[in-house]
Amino acid sequence: GLQPDIVMTALDSDVIKTYVELGLGVGITASQAFNPQRDIGLKALDSEHLFEASTTRLAVRTGHYLRDFAYRFIELCSPELEEDIVRQRIQHAGT
Repeated sequence: GLQPDIVMTALDSDVIKTYVELGLGVGITASQAFNPQRDIGLKALDSEHLFEASTTRLAVRTGHYLRDFAYRFIELCSPELEEDIVRQRIQHAGT
C-alpha cells in the first residue's frame, strides 16, 4: 500500500548502486548486478515477490557467423541453449 516517491532513475546498475552508496535512497537492479565481493557497502534484498517476471529475447541473423563469446552469452541467458542447439537453429531458421 505504499506509494514510492521516485525522484531519480538511471539505466546503469553501477550508477544506481553508486547513488545508494551515497545515501540517496534505495535502488532496484537485477540480481546479476549485485556482486557481494565488490559491493561490500550494499545489501541485496530479495524483492522477487514484488515484481512480475520479465522476458528477455535474443535475436541473431539467420546464417550469420557468431563468435564464441556470443554463444557463451546466449548460454548464460538460457542454459538449455547450448552452442550446438543455437548453431542448428541459426542454420535452419526459416526452412
